[in-house]
Amino acid sequence: MTRAGTLRATAAAAALALPLALAAPGAAAAAPADTSDGHDVRALSVRHYYTTWRDARSYWSQDTRYATTGWLWAGRHYFFCQTQGTAHSDGEGGLSTWWVLTDDDTGNRDVFVSATALRVSEPWKPVEGLPRC
Repeated sequence: MTRAGTLRATAAAAALALPLALAAPGAAAAAPADTSDGHDVRALSVRHYYTTWRDARSYWSQDTRYATTGWLWAGRHYFFCQTQGTAHSDGEGGLSTWWVLTDDDTGNRDVFVSATALRVSEPWKPVEGLPRC
């Protein structure tokens, strides 16, 4: 095999192995990929599962002025991280400034939902166990 053929074969093997390596259990145990602000970028790709007690509108940012046309239906969902933003009411007396990042049920990716929709949410407090964005 020529040198070019060997390189192509090696690249093809790596392209096939990479998705498997990323999906393998324990892949998250690799060294953190730090950004300049000290956050672990890879941690934002880990999914944390929580249950929402109601349907919730999704937003492009943690600000109620930027609503999507999407929704997150009540049930068990994954979330990536949380951050503070504008205050949001759940419509039944619950109020919080915490927002969680997820993909909604109507096709929008990387959108925010008010933490008031989560069953484990406490007013004005971050969601326990969910990293900061």
